[in-house]
Amino acid sequence: MNRPRGALPHYSCGFAHGRKDAYGGAAVNPPGKMRKRLRLALVVATILLAAGVAYDIKIGPAMYLESATVEFSLPKAQNAPNAYYIYAPSLITSGEVMVQSLMSPSVQHQIDATAGGSASVSLALVNLYNEEYPDYGFPLATLTASSLGAVDAHHAFMTAARVLRLLLAARQQQLGVAPRHRITARILGDSGPIIQTGSHARVFGGLALLAAIAAGLAWNGATRWGARVRPEPGSPRDGDPSPGLL
Repeated sequence: MNRPRGALPHYSCGFAHGRKDAYGGAAVNPPGKMRKRLRLALVVATILLAAGVAYDIKIGPAMYLESATVEFSLPKAQNAPNAYYIYAPSLITSGEVMVQSLMSPSVQHQIDATAGGSASVSLALVNLYNEEYPDYGFPLATLTASSLGAVDAHHAFMTAARVLRLLLAARQQQLGVAPRHRITARILGDSGPIIQTGSHARVFGGLALLAAIAAGLAWNGATRWGARVRPEPGSPRDGDPSPGLL
């Protein structure tokens, strides 16, 4: 090769950036393509999960609830004008004892066996303030029965009311209280079985919001994952030609 005297051959040394496919074109970036597929898969999975939960809520069986106020009343022998103010603390204490008795496992099992075992029953004193600082200022309690069927809910409620009266009478009999001086439990304002449908608009709206948040988190997580696997600019990648003479 002819060249001027004293001239040296010139070589170029460096890295080959970018890859070419078999036809000489630029190859597709595999991490970027994988990142797009991962984001799409996570979003689709989130939407399908939210749709499944919404379908389960929509076709789920409705709950029936029956409730009433229980008043622990003075015996008829105590008919003085100020009798209530004198004996009200005793009535409230009796109500607390009845709540503990009715909610005990043995009595709950008895009510379940009598009512068919398909309903739940609860009794709680009426709280005039809050759970942290309860105020049971009146001898009142709330009796509630719930079940998936209206008939079962009503049957359980009537069974619980009958058991409550029996427990109250038996406790006073054990203490030697004469029948004319015994307190009684009256059922006031029986609601009857009422279906508990709730608000589908609020439920589905909240579910849609949670699904949107989950989809956004999944999208961002896939983006961060893609950023971690992306090679640094100027660094060799798998399959790139080794540095050498060009």
